[in-house]
Amino acid sequence: MAAYNANVKIVINDISAKADSVSGSLAADIKAAVNALDSTSEAIIDISVVKLDATRVAYIILYT
Repeated sequence: MAAYNANVKIVINDISAKADSVSGSLAADIKAAVNALDSTSEAIIDISVVKLDATRVAYIILYT
């Protein structure tokens, strides 16, 4: 079996269509999480979305 050194970031926020330039918006939180990755040693493997309730979602970011 292969040994992966994977990591997970989870972003939970209210569902909104606000731009990534709006502080505290879902888009801004996702952008910050992705931009925090080191481009030389960390790569995104997968991003999944789970609706938690009527107003919130969780973005699950799997990366190396």
